[in-house]
Amino acid sequence: MLTSLAGVVIQNIAFIVFAAGILLWGQARVRHAPPWPGPRPVGKVFRVWLLVIWLVGFALPVLAMVVDGALGGQTVVWRALIPYLLMFMVQIGFELFVWKRWRSVVWVLVPCLFLPWRCFQVYVGLVTVWPLEGLVLTKLTLVALLLLWLINIGVHYTGIALNLRWDLQRDGDFEAISGVGDLVRPKTLAPRP
Repeated sequence: MLTSLAGVVIQNIAFIVFAAGILLWGQARVRHAPPWPGPRPVGKVFRVWLLVIWLVGFALPVLAMVVDGALGGQTVVWRALIPYLLMFMVQIGFELFVWKRWRSVVWVLVPCLFLPWRCFQVYVGLVTVWPLEGLVLTKLTLVALLLLWLINIGVHYTGIALNLRWDLQRDGDFEAISGVGDLVRPKTLAPRP
């Protein structure tokens, strides 16, 4: 079921519904927050990293589908990589919608949801093609994708505070979550006995 066509379709549709639900819930919680300007301008190192993401994360799988799938006649390559590429595009769509349409800080959640899912998709792709003879480019592509997305999880997660500029916020400046801390942080401390 994990690697069957029907299983892959059901898994990915279920994930999209799950991710959309989380983002809608998150947006409902911050709906009164001021518009978020989007990610901060990035330096040259990050621009190079984005180029690597596009080359390894998109161009390399397309190349593997052409070489091993179309030219090599191995349809299993399509089953291993098309769901991955479709979800790559779905993530970009979600990011653009949340950033441009909602102008919401919920944008930072999109990669938090999609990056682990992408690693799972690559795992499913590896399970699908690894036992087969040949398909060297596809196998190398999937291994490279797994490494890329594991590294990118670290890059994204460690950049969340910088992206949101929490260092510039004072307590109480987050109108959208005011009162949330009151549940765990009393307004006044009781005197010690």
